[in-house]
Amino acid sequence: MNRGLAVAWSWRWPYWKRVSPGVHGGILYLLLPLLFFLPLDALPLFEVKSRGVAMLLWLFALGLALGVAAKRSAREEDGVWLFQKGVPLGEAALEDWLLDLGLAKAAALVWASVGTLALLGSGHSLPRLWLSLFVLGLATAVLVRTVVFVLSAWGIQRAVDLTVLGVFLSMVVPALTFRSSEGVQMVAGWIVPPFREAWTLAGAVRTGGVLDVAAPLLHLLVVVGLFLALGAWRISRWRPHG
Repeated sequence: MNRGLAVAWSWRWPYWKRVSPGVHGGILYLLLPLLFFLPLDALPLFEVKSRGVAMLLWLFALGLALGVAAKRSAREEDGVWLFQKGVPLGEAALEDWLLDLGLAKAAALVWASVGTLALLGSGHSLPRLWLSLFVLGLATAVLVRTVVFVLSAWGIQRAVDLTVLGVFLSMVVPALTFRSSEGVQMVAGWIVPPFREAWTLAGAVRTGGVLDVAAPLLHLLVVVGLFLALGAWRISRWRPHG
């Protein structure tokens, strides 16, 4: 028996509305992009306003993905009734992941559009600027949601905390290994979840370098695909006790 996306949607929508992000959270995520219109370049933290907009958007994507993933693990004991009805648990988990991907896409569309409006007159190519912001938000949210998914699928209780740690490590690994050999840097880059690659990919999209886009995009696709496969495989072999 397969649940199907239509039934999965009828269950996931109430989860978004009542649990996470919730009605108030959804309104907040729609209003937060108004911060893009602040004079962010006046802050010492940002060299240019576009950097500030990208940083805020990245934080929004992190918050949304962590919030949605934190409230319900990929492994929940109430999934016993799905199992009893013959619904594959791994398939059901992937359907929820796919629907959350749609939510992240919708949010990234809004954030990228508002961010582009806030950066009118900045000298950037508007189509490339919009696409780079969209890619940054979507890639970050998808990767965060996928990392939490695979960790929780293997029964790790503090999957969200470990994901946040992975984000931090991804940002500091280049600084820690910059004096190491290329081999060490490459291994470190593949061991730590590639959250930094979302920035690299967005930058490549903005500058228009097709060859520069290929490497970070491939890295992200490989990691997401591998984590999804590992998570779905583990859940399909897990049996809830109810």
